[in-house]
Amino acid sequence: MTKKVLDITDLKCPMSFLKTKEFIKENFNQKKVIILKGKKEYNLLSNSLKKNFEIKVTQKKSDIFEIELS
Repeated sequence: MTKKVLDITDLKCPMSFLKTKEFIKENFNQKKVIILKGKKEYNLLSNSLKKNFEIKVTQKKSDIFEIELS
């Protein structure tokens, strides 16, 4: 299984949510990793993703987060 990465560190909600939604649709049968910036963005996106996915979160820097979808 290949891994696809979406870097949305330069986007704010709601664009980060919309880009993530399209990314998930396009890469349905692949391992997905989303990189985002900011605690607020992380909280908003992770709360939405937890409803439909099992997620694994890694904090890369003080305000950079990596979310892996299963």
